[in-house]
Formats: sequence, structure tokens, C-alpha cells
Amino acid sequence: MQLAREGAAAAEARDYATYLAKMEAAVALRPDFPRMLVNLAAAQVAAERPDEALATLERLAELGVSSPIEKSEDFAALRQRKEFPVIVKKLAANLHRQGTAEIAFVLRDVPGLIEGIAWREKTGEFYFGDVNGRAVWLRAKEGALRRFTPEGDELLGVFGLAIDEASGTLWAATAAVPAMRGFTPDQDGTAALAEIDLETGALRRMIPVGRSPGDQYSHVLGDLALAPDGSVFVTDSGGPILWRLAPGGGPLEAFVENAEFLSLQGIVILPGGVALLADHANGLLRVNLENRTVRRLGSPPGTTVIGLDGLALAPDGGLLAIQNGLRPNRVLRIDLDGTAENIEGVRVLESGQIMMAAPSLGCIATGGDFFYIGNAGWTQFENTGAQPVTPHPVPIFRTKLPKGKK
Repeated sequence: MQLAREGAAAAEARDYATYLAKMEAAVALRPDFPRMLVNLAAAQVAAERPDEALATLERLAELGVSSPIEKSEDFAALRQRKEFPVIVKKLAANLHRQGTAEIAFVLRDVPGLIEGIAWREKTGEFYFGDVNGRAVWLRAKEGALRRFTPEGDELLGVFGLAIDEASGTLWAATAAVPAMRGFTPDQDGTAALAEIDLETGALRRMIPVGRSPGDQYSHVLGDLALAPDGSVFVTDSGGPILWRLAPGGGPLEAFVENAEFLSLQGIVILPGGVALLADHANGLLRVNLENRTVRRLGSPPGTTVIGLDGLALAPDGGLLAIQNGLRPNRVLRIDLDGTAENIEGVRVLESGQIMMAAPSLGCIATGGDFFYIGNAGWTQFENTGAQPVTPHPVPIFRTKLPKGKK
């Protein structure tokens, strides 16, 4: 990323030789990063290497993503090449729908911003985190939707959710963000893990992120996962930190702070003391919970895991991921080796679904299938000052997963 920034600066200065050298070095390190491939192709055009630029754009199309290169003046010199419209068609074809996901149900007339989802097997109920409304909603098994947490502003904006039957707790990752009702600038960086009574919806306590002197991060707790020992691990998309609440309570601990954490999102805990973290800007990260080491997992050739958000574990152990940082939005299945040291394969389960405009988090629910929020509603609160908007439908998708081992 540093190389890419240096390359952009060189391009601005019309130093195209340096631009090309920086982008070649960047892509050598991260061949799965679509934006860097686009920039490399632009640098190759600027350096009058059109054949190399066309080959780079072919690599981009092979990733299954799309980019409007035909509209960019960076590629004007390629428009007369016969290969260029073929590549443009391939990139456009990547926007076509793939998969057989269906809308399981719709949360109708929702005034909030629905980001988090959890399912309670014991009752068949779904819980939804509302960022704008500072609330958790409950959808009963028969479909009725009601506010689960009390009215008021005790909670911050609610993101990821996790159910702990052993302690009767609904855990919620919360943060003060501009899309939250009642947000004020002085709240920026305020975030907390909320402990909610699973039966009544009452807020037991808020466990805030501790801010050390000089902490300038805009902390946003976005998702969480429960470990077998009862620990709660929480990701922070605003600071390079994985937080932990130890069994039995206490404050949140900055469990791991690492430069690889650029924009942490989803998290799952694997057997054997390993956490997998989705980083929107950096791909899939592996954290050894025993020695607290961090390693980025490279994706196989022709695939990309950039732009990941929500993660979930399939019943057979495969990793399911919402990818909403690229065009088109996709649902991926990511298969790892036995030690979760390497990605063995990446398969697109869903892509290009028109109602999947802004997918966020998902969970395994009824029938062992993957349920996920198709459109959280973020655009409803852009430039509105977080004021209530016209109630809108929120589609919840269901992707049926193979039963048994893969």
C-alpha cells in the first residue's frame, strides 16, 4: 500500500517510469488486489507498454470483479486495440448474477440501519443489530418483529451480535458513528461491548473500550465471536486492535495490536486456538490466540479476498464470507488447509444479486444454511444527519449449504 501511494504520487508528477516501477513492486506483493491491478495497467499504458496493460487487465477480469475501465481516460490509448472490448465484456459479465440464494424473509417498514444478525437455535428467533436506532430487534419464529432492547439511548449503534446460551447473554458490539441517532462529534471513538439479557432484553452493562493517553483512533467495534473458554473477542475497524473480554468479566483487553489490522470486520474462532479476521482493506488474517502472532493468508491465483466483511463457519467447517468491498458484492466459500495456515480454494456462492445492494453480516441458522443481511440500509442515512428516514424493507437472504462434509 505504501508502494501504491508512492506510485500515485509519481503519476501525479508525471514521472511514469517511477509510477510503473512502484506499481510493479506493489502488485508483486499483492497480486489479488483489484485496485492495484487497475493502477498497474494504467502505469503500463503511461509507459507505452500496451501489451502488458492488456495482460494486466485480463488478470483483473480473472478475479471475477468488475471495473469501468472503458470510461477511464487512463485507458484511452487501448480503445483501438481489438483485445480491449473483449476485456471490457469480460469485466461486465462479472456483474451477472451467480448463485441460487433466495430471500428467506424481509424486515418490513424498518426505520433503522440493520447491520448485525444472530440466530437462537433454542427458540428459532433472529436478533438484529440497529446502528441508527441504537437497538436490537427480535424476529419471532412465526415472523413477528419487535424491538428487543428498551427505548432510550443507553446503547450506542449496534453492530455484530453473538448469543451465549451458557450465560443467558446476547453480546453486542457497539460504537458511536455518524449514522447513529443522536450522534455528536465529541462521541467519536466511543465504543463498547454490551451485555444484554437474552430473555428480557435488559442491558446488564456496557464494557467500554479503554482509551490510553494519546489515543486518536475512531474506535468502532464491528463484530465479535465467542471462544470455547467463554472469552469474547471483538474486532475494531477504527483502530488496529483485536479486543478480548476474559471469562468472568473485567475490562476489555487490547489483546493484539498489529499493523496488519487496517479495517477489521468479521471474526470466527476455530478449534485449536485460532481466530480468522476479515480485514476490509487487507484480506483474511490468521491470529494464533496462544502466542498472539498475526499472519495474512494469501489467496490462490485468480482469486481475491480483498473487501471482506462478515464471516461465518459452515457446519462442515468451511469459511463463509461476505465480500462487499468490490464490484459486485459476493458471498464466498473459503476452504483452508487442516491447520488454517493456507487458503486452499475460494469459490463464489453468490454474486451480482440486485437485491444484495449492501450486504453486511450473516450467521448459520435454520437448517444449517447461511442467512445474511442483503441491504443494511447505509445509503438511507447518508447526508441525513442520522435523522429518521422513511421505513424501508431489509431483505434477509438464505444460501442453502450442502449437508455433511464438503
